[in-house]
Amino acid sequence: MNAAWRSKPSYHAVSTEDRTINPDLERFMAKRMGAKTIEVKASHLSLISHPEEIARLILEATGQQA
Repeated sequence: MNAAWRSKPSYHAVSTEDRTINPDLERFMAKRMGAKTIEVKASHLSLISHPEEIARLILEATGQQA
């Protein structure tokens, strides 16, 4: 059984000011997945501090327009 990211489109938001998960590690994992990646100048809680950017990424992942 293979990981889903090997055969399905992936999307990832890198929080550039994250002190919980190193942003370089996030970039590495996103690149390894071949993920469509955005970067937000935010801490670990970018879902709360940058909801518009995260919502656009989610909508893109679902095939919808923002």
